[in-house]
Amino acid sequence: MARRSSLVASGLYLLVGLIPVTLGLLGPQIMPGLEHPEQLLPLLAARYLHGVLFVAFAGALVSAILSTVDSALLVASSLVSHNLIVPLFPGLTERQKVWIARGGVAFFGIVAYVGALYAEGVYALVEEASAFGSAGLFVVILFGLFSQRGGPRTALATLGMGMLSWVLGAICWTGRTRT
Repeated sequence: MARRSSLVASGLYLLVGLIPVTLGLLGPQIMPGLEHPEQLLPLLAARYLHGVLFVAFAGALVSAILSTVDSALLVASSLVSHNLIVPLFPGLTERQKVWIARGGVAFFGIVAYVGALYAEGVYALVEEASAFGSAGLFVVILFGLFSQRGGPRTALATLGMGMLSWVLGAICWTGRTRT
């Protein structure tokens, strides 16, 4: 019985998850020539949904965006505070750890705000955040899973070099596209 219900649940999850994917794939044919393609789903909803349903859709969309941003800020803050700062200063009290984590949320919130001010669009912002966050991570995971070599210093060096290569690549790429 449990196996059957998990199969039904996973099938429904995939079915519901395919709705925005399908709309994203069919969107350019339904609404060609959009100036801002990331606004496809809200524009489709505004065009085809009744007013009350559109308000519910817009509320759900804003809620999902805010939840994602909230999670990203909390993750960034906790990674820095728990994995970098606390090991460097082992004598911190619990109160100090909490304040460091809260300060990290504020700091990364400001970084995200400044990044959003200068972003070319939502797609570019997500692309940059994904590239920055995953730079070097693949190598660290592979070495961690399949090698006995390395350790915490090797992992930090790999992440640092990955981020440095991302920054240098972003600067060089930006320089090429503007000339």
